[in-house]
Amino acid sequence: MDSAKSVKPLYYIEPMNAKDQKEEFLADRVQNPHFTYRGLEYDHKEVKKNLESIETPDDELGAIFERKKRNTLLENRIIANRRDKDIVREATITIHGSPSKQLVSYADELLRQIPNIETVKTVPAERVRDALQTALFDTGVTDWNVEFSDKKLTTVYVSEKKITVCSDRKFAEIDPERLKVHEVGVHVLRAANGYEQPLKIFALGLPGYLPTEEGLSSYFEELTGNTSEETMRDYAARVIAVDSICQDLNFRQTYDRLKSYDLTNDQAWNLAIRAHRGGGYIKDHVYLEGYRRVKEFVANDGDFDALYVGKVGIEDLPLVRRLIQEGTLKQAKYKPHFVE
Repeated sequence: MDSAKSVKPLYYIEPMNAKDQKEEFLADRVQNPHFTYRGLEYDHKEVKKNLESIETPDDELGAIFERKKRNTLLENRIIANRRDKDIVREATITIHGSPSKQLVSYADELLRQIPNIETVKTVPAERVRDALQTALFDTGVTDWNVEFSDKKLTTVYVSEKKITVCSDRKFAEIDPERLKVHEVGVHVLRAANGYEQPLKIFALGLPGYLPTEEGLSSYFEELTGNTSEETMRDYAARVIAVDSICQDLNFRQTYDRLKSYDLTNDQAWNLAIRAHRGGGYIKDHVYLEGYRRVKEFVANDGDFDALYVGKVGIEDLPLVRRLIQEGTLKQAKYKPHFVE
């Protein structure tokens, strides 16, 4: 699906004027920010036409590609209809689902249990970069690199086989080890194994893989003693922000709801903007949802080896096991030390 390469929803729904709107909002000069977005750098109508023309096989793998095609068409529709909250929200719920009442209750409980104490951050970015590069070397993945970026979040780019670390950011003392588990131990290794498979989709991610992906990261952080309460609190607050969209709360109402959990102005703003960007691109509930799914998976004697054949979800495992047995898929070549 070469047409899908241009469809980058996060790139196109990132507000360009967030800094200015934040100043206006926090000064109470606007109740609901008006965001502007970058212009399209591709022909969304041509991409839609090309995607719709793709025929998929009438078998189990074909069904996966059909779901992938549907999701890409929906993401293309989101990009073309930014600010139309009805279209954006309906499309993202179709792709990522919405948080259950149980998940929202669990998030509420976490936020009330975990105090909002911001971790002291003095670790330079160089130390994190070096730790990640060492982790890649130790696991035998030699064709990936770690680079500096001005993007605040540490990010894995699967198609480019690289991890980026913000060059001017300070990190918590726990972060070098935590990010080795999270970024390399899960994101990179599952992708590297996916590249060993005959179909590239196992590297880029089967439809619906994201909750499992992020759930594994959180679970293994906990397993290795690298849990960050600050991160878990953030994941819980993301669920509240997404639920606010599902309840049709506006930006100010979402922000005020988040503030009721003792979040700082910056925290509440950042979470509200993540949920409302593009008109309501909601997927942030999958982090906490995935953690709960993986915990349940472990309680039922789940097999991590099968989850490491590529970026697959727990629900894909019956198919994965059959394909391994048939010889279509290879066993995982790369595994972190904490699952061996």
